[in-house]
Amino acid sequence: MSDSAKKRIVKVSLVQQGPAIEDKEKNIEELLKTIDEIGNKERPDFVLLGELSTIPYIGAVLDPEFYSWAETIPGPTTAAFSEIAKKHEMCVLVGVFEKAAPEGIYYNSLVVLGPDGKLIEGIFPDGTRTLRYAKSHIPYSVRDLTKYNETYYFTPGSGWPIFNTPKAKIGLTICYDRHFPEPFRLLALQGAEIIFNPSVAMGATAIGDGASMADVYLTELRAHAVANSTWVCAVNKAGTETLRGQETHCYGNSAIIDPTGKIRAQGPTEKAAIVSYDLDLEDVATTQHFYRYIKARRPHLYKLMAKEDYSNSDNH
Repeated sequence: MSDSAKKRIVKVSLVQQGPAIEDKEKNIEELLKTIDEIGNKERPDFVLLGELSTIPYIGAVLDPEFYSWAETIPGPTTAAFSEIAKKHEMCVLVGVFEKAAPEGIYYNSLVVLGPDGKLIEGIFPDGTRTLRYAKSHIPYSVRDLTKYNETYYFTPGSGWPIFNTPKAKIGLTICYDRHFPEPFRLLALQGAEIIFNPSVAMGATAIGDGASMADVYLTELRAHAVANSTWVCAVNKAGTETLRGQETHCYGNSAIIDPTGKIRAQGPTEKAAIVSYDLDLEDVATTQHFYRYIKARRPHLYKLMAKEDYSNSDNH
């Protein structure tokens, strides 16, 4: 899309993970090997790992024993991935089951390790700084809270900061956040050029004869890219993972989507894969200029008003 004389190319590699095992250290070891191979072969600027990258999905198995997998940020996991980020001079985005202060507060978090191996801080609109993004929408089953309930483990985060990396201004969302338009719009308004979304998106069930969640997955992500004229990079686990006899089936389809909504690279549905693409960040400005969805906004109308307020608006 961009003028060939003006490009800002960055390479993104998505690590579409397969089922994890209960050995956290072994999972980390395998991921480090994978990232090292990507670094040697692809030399990406960004590597995105999955939601809760180093452990199995625990939201469907409610067991207090799994709190032992939680850790601080910074902590052992950030230290392990720091070295590989520094070795290949790239940003590595890692999902962490975070144990935060005060005691008893836990988050589903995503950190950004910079090409120097250090944690990159996120900045909220009010200037507050943070070492991670914490998942802000926490799902649960309306049918049976004993079977599927992420609120058992995670406290909701407090919003969407921007992370200023050496190569791009990025925003972070996690899994269930993708069902909501607000995070993507808020990040775009803060200047995000790429919005990342790691997921453990599962199941193919639908309400009645409606679309399944597997069908909705890419539709939502493409819509967010179009509505905000940003790159959207989403990674999803693939295959059937078993934890304490409970199966979780995820449908992959990790994707890199350009600001017009076109899927530029996509992963398979049933197996682990690496999905890479060279993004041109100039496509963000180009698309925003032609579509003007951001500049044509009318924020004063985006609220619920009393009846008399409409008569005084500029719509009459």
